[in-house]
Amino acid sequence: MRIGEILIKQGHVSEESVVNALNIQSTSKKKIGEILREHNFINDSILEDALAFQKNLEKERFENKPSFLKQIPPFSSLNDIEIENVVTMMEWRDFPPGEVLIRQGAPGVRFFLIKRGLVKAFLEEDGKETVLGFLGEGECFGEISLLTHGPTTANVQTVEHTLCLTQKKEDFLAMTQRYPFFYPFFNQLLTQRLRSVYKELLSENPGIGQVEPYLYRKQVKDMISPSQPFCRGEDTIREAAREIVEKGWSTIVVVDEQKKPKGVLGLQEVVRSVLLEGRDPQGPVDTIMEREFHSIDKKSFFFDALHEMVKQKTNKLIVLDEDQVAGILTGFDLLRFRGREVLSLLRNIEGAPGLPELNIMRGEVEKVLRALVTDGALASQACKIVSEFNDKMVRRVIRLAEEEVGSPPSSYTWLGLGSEGRKEQTLLTDQDNAILFSDPSPVTRDYFQRFSARVVDGLSQCGFPLCKGGVMASQPKWFGDVEYWKTRAARWIGDVPSHEANVSDIYTFLDFRAVHGDQGLEKELKSHVVKLSREKPPFLRSLAEHIVDLPIPLGFFKHFIVEKSGKYKNRINLKMSGLVPLTTCIKLLAFHQGITATNTLERLEALVEEKVISSDQGEFLEQAFETFLTLKIRNNLNDIEQGREFGNHIDPAELSTRQKQVLKEAFLAISQLQKTTRQVLKVEGQDLGSVR
Repeated sequence: MRIGEILIKQGHVSEESVVNALNIQSTSKKKIGEILREHNFINDSILEDALAFQKNLEKERFENKPSFLKQIPPFSSLNDIEIENVVTMMEWRDFPPGEVLIRQGAPGVRFFLIKRGLVKAFLEEDGKETVLGFLGEGECFGEISLLTHGPTTANVQTVEHTLCLTQKKEDFLAMTQRYPFFYPFFNQLLTQRLRSVYKELLSENPGIGQVEPYLYRKQVKDMISPSQPFCRGEDTIREAAREIVEKGWSTIVVVDEQKKPKGVLGLQEVVRSVLLEGRDPQGPVDTIMEREFHSIDKKSFFFDALHEMVKQKTNKLIVLDEDQVAGILTGFDLLRFRGREVLSLLRNIEGAPGLPELNIMRGEVEKVLRALVTDGALASQACKIVSEFNDKMVRRVIRLAEEEVGSPPSSYTWLGLGSEGRKEQTLLTDQDNAILFSDPSPVTRDYFQRFSARVVDGLSQCGFPLCKGGVMASQPKWFGDVEYWKTRAARWIGDVPSHEANVSDIYTFLDFRAVHGDQGLEKELKSHVVKLSREKPPFLRSLAEHIVDLPIPLGFFKHFIVEKSGKYKNRINLKMSGLVPLTTCIKLLAFHQGITATNTLERLEALVEEKVISSDQGEFLEQAFETFLTLKIRNNLNDIEQGREFGNHIDPAELSTRQKQVLKEAFLAISQLQKTTRQVLKVEGQDLGSVR
């Protein structure tokens, strides 16, 4: 590999810088590395490390075949003499990013074994790409077509610079015949790979019921009936009823001349209006239709629809193609995709008679999260659904508390803070809440003190642990009327925060969201906070200083930096090294732009629309967020299975090659976000957010 390519790959220089250096080289006899150093693109240390890396790479390419093969099954079962015989039939090949090594449908000609790098296996049909998976160090490909003597089943393309040991078809077949135990190994691998291809093809069939392993790619447009459940507002009630009965629809959508939705009509509305209210069956439909309805875009995904149904407490959504009706999605449509059991849990929570029953439901929410992850939901989708369940449990506890201590003497809002405020809760998240009420009188304060204590205790009994940091509405610091909160926010924003505990409180507070109560109080306080924060730039800048200098746990050559000793030796803290800097930087940038959303991905989307963050960087950060959240959820589920205390630490050595790769990419995305935050908020000081 050329030195310029190494420097680009390691992130020290841009492609443009190398091109400029090549132009200079054409008129001089200097080497590329020397030119880049002279023009201050790199220093002596970086150049020396890159040259050493190049030297080691060349050594591995030509001298290290036996030692590499000894580590890889099934070659690890060979003795030294047999290893030497095998390596004579193999050669090192280096491939640049984006090179297609195997084309779907072509005859197989080579076997590949990856030493370093990453490749993507995918299917391609009618211009649509379906990713089967990623392969990295120690993994092989190309064996299916060689063993079956048929065409290749998928495309394989390099994602980054990839170094492989390769073998011609005839040498590979001779090797498997010479060493009999190779054949069952590769045959088993072949079976696994073909099963993977089969499942991927199967998942594209919308008629499959329970066999649906890739729900995260199931779009709403693929789940609705191809028939058209529409009628016009001027159609008669009798005509609409006939359509509903004869076509077997549960609901029909009433549309205007442009096919835009006006309302919905079900058989229940027809029966009530005609039989009970005495309406004329020849009257127009728009006199009895439901004008309140909920909609979703046809390109949305299964879990988006499930989240919307849970959020809106409905079992039907009008599906839109831009602003025109494409169909209707019902709870019955979700039944075959396992969404129905989630909706039934929603009803059980809202009907729970007391705290013991709610505690049981909390355990059911854990099962829902596990099922969502198993079925392929994105981590952010799973968290949104779990957060909706948690919100409904909180509201049920609040209603039970009101029944116990009496009706509230004034309007109030129960606020969710931190991850609860961002709708990014996973399992057993500590309580982070506050209360805001309108009347400052002593009688009102006394009521809400008793009320808050009852709610916090009730949530604890339902499986929501008390916050170790005391961020709960039962504590004086998180309890107060509107003017108290405005004054406190003004004090926070006016006095540049310095004390660590104070900074932590502010980070948590800035995610506040109304979970229950008067939404107007939350909007009033949020408008006040946004206005003050934009008027006083030093506030956000000082908060950013605490986060943009956090080092990411990657070394110079992109290796993981783990804790060296203690309880979490050889582990990385996903929360403190990943989620906290990512969510906090996005939060501060959002407040800087006056964005009032609290969810991280919603904030990110708004920042991209405001062009604070480029669309490419936004996509990079979204993937990073999903990576951290996915690993955290799976880690938590494993903790439950093993009976361990919940934690945020993972051992990179336990991750697959692909997981290691995406985790590294996620940390690099944070490093770039820290730089963006530093630039936008004009944070001074040394940039320590890059790779160490």
